[in-house]
Amino acid sequence: MENASSILDACTTNMTRSMSATLRLSLVHQTVLLLVAAVLLAVSALAGLVAWNLRSGFSDYLRHQDEAWLERFAGVAALAVARDGLAALDGHPGVLRPLLDAAGPLEGLPGPRGEGREPRPPGPPGPREGRRPGAAPPGPGGRVAVSTPEGEWLSGRPPRPGAAVLQQPVTVAGQVVAVAWLEALPPAAQSVDAAFLTRQYRGILLAAGGLLLLAVLGAVWVGRRWLRPVQEARRAAHRIAEGALDTRLTPRGNDELADLARDINTMAASLQKLEASRRHWIAELSHEMRTPLAVLRGEVECLIDGIRPLERGALVSLQGEVARLTRLMDDFHQLALSDLRALPCTFSTLDAGALARDATARLAPRAAAAGLSLDCAVPAGPVHASWDRQRIDQLLTNLLENSLQYTDAPGRVRLALHVADGQTATLTVDDSAPGVPPQSLPHLFEPLYRADPSRSRQSGGSGLGLAICEAIARSHGGHIMAEPAPWGGLRVVTRLPLNPKAPS
Repeated sequence: MENASSILDACTTNMTRSMSATLRLSLVHQTVLLLVAAVLLAVSALAGLVAWNLRSGFSDYLRHQDEAWLERFAGVAALAVARDGLAALDGHPGVLRPLLDAAGPLEGLPGPRGEGREPRPPGPPGPREGRRPGAAPPGPGGRVAVSTPEGEWLSGRPPRPGAAVLQQPVTVAGQVVAVAWLEALPPAAQSVDAAFLTRQYRGILLAAGGLLLLAVLGAVWVGRRWLRPVQEARRAAHRIAEGALDTRLTPRGNDELADLARDINTMAASLQKLEASRRHWIAELSHEMRTPLAVLRGEVECLIDGIRPLERGALVSLQGEVARLTRLMDDFHQLALSDLRALPCTFSTLDAGALARDATARLAPRAAAAGLSLDCAVPAGPVHASWDRQRIDQLLTNLLENSLQYTDAPGRVRLALHVADGQTATLTVDDSAPGVPPQSLPHLFEPLYRADPSRSRQSGGSGLGLAICEAIARSHGGHIMAEPAPWGGLRVVTRLPLNPKAPS
């Protein structure tokens, strides 16, 4: 039973994955659907608006024609009443025919709505204008009726119930003697009008179809153009995730997709540099730890084998190697912290000049023992700063020890403090020869880097002192740089704000 349930669950999972893969739309399909939907909506709205406006405007045009004709008919009827009396409008159905002929057909359209003729005075038709009996009068004759002002029908066919009608008073000597009625036709009811609107609607539909076709073609082209760099970026990201950090893309154009390609290249280069640095660190760390461990091992083996007696000197030597190994691990720990985040600092108000003088005084005996002169140049008054005392003391100590270790005797080392704008303090450490090759200056603050051969490690240094100085300066919102010193050695310049903002 459990096996059957497991098989059913597996089948359901596979079917779900298959349906998800089937229903998944690529960017090209999504772009095509989006553009087609947008164009279809826009074209439909525009076509409906144009059709409504065309039909409404055409109906207004026809109504205007009917009003103009009815006004002419009323004028002709007024002349007939003035000549023959109201009898000219009252009588058998054919009594209005001379008046209709005199008013003429509707203007502006050929065919059933009119022949484009000018109205003429009422009267019997001439020999060339005769019609066979019973023929329909030209123009809107079948829709015309005449009534008294009180509403009594005199002649013509009254409008149908509910139909739209136009009215025009028949005025003689300033007095309304009758009212002319014209039943309005439904919009585009006649053949010419309907054919005209049909042609317009057909043109709108053809234009809409053409726009939809262009939208599909444009969407396919745009979608493929967009999809290609996205697919390349996806494949590049996959290769980078698998460890191929030398993967690079070729940006095309100057749009967001090109920016994405450049950002991926920058990310890959940073990861490649980080990976190279990590491997370099591991190799250097193992190399640096090998020396004190080998010394410790040799000392211990000598003591075990009895080659060297267990005395105070041997224990002091072992203690020195352990201390050196401890300093090395502490330095690596600080640099690891600085890579993850800013070094933790406790800011307090202090005198930067006094801190520089204390560091110089503390290392003066070591400088004298090495045959070097060490002096300090600071302002006479106090220089108030909000720094981490322990970190800045460590920075000054590392800089001075670096100069004392790599400066040839007889030589000189100087620590100077200068405040220019009241906001930034500049700490400068100068030493005498030997100097550092120009190509090595940008790398001095890299962990475990030593300029070779003039300033290679002679003893005691871990190769991390300047890197730690750079991390301390960064944690205080400052920066540090190296350049040739006027005395032929190295100058290290550290600029720190007197009141840095504590990192959040």
